[in-house]
Amino acid sequence: MNTKTLVQTSANVVRINNISAGNLYKRFDLESSYDSDKTIFGIVNAIHNDGENTIIEATEYKTSYSGIEVSNKNITSKKDVVMFPCTLEEFNLEFGKAKKRMLKDIEEYQEKIEDKQKQINNLDLLISGEKQKTLSVASYKEMTQEQYKNALAQLN
Repeated sequence: MNTKTLVQTSANVVRINNISAGNLYKRFDLESSYDSDKTIFGIVNAIHNDGENTIIEATEYKTSYSGIEVSNKNITSKKDVVMFPCTLEEFNLEFGKAKKRMLKDIEEYQEKIEDKQKQINNLDLLISGEKQKTLSVASYKEMTQEQYKNALAQLN
């Protein structure tokens, strides 16, 4: 069975019939092989129409591995764009998850920063001579290979 046929017969058709400034939408970048699985969320800033051309000016948000990518997008009638309505709940859910990931990243970075700071403090003590005052050379005995063999033989 063709996947397209399977999906089309089981999904409801949703079309935006009117869009205005302040509306939320979602779309999919089907031309990008890299981000084809990402949902792009947008907020319409303004709609411009000179009688022949219409341009939707929007701010778009996309989650990524490193956080959230924000871009300004001008959508024109010269290029087909598939847009779907987006609810506040969908928008908040998606970016709430992204916020949690970023807060977790901050905690991890903070731990790394604190670890590096401790290392720097230890180096400062060593370089300044403060740590060197508490250091001493371990006691040792130097011997030739022959003396070592004799000492080892006496132990066995």
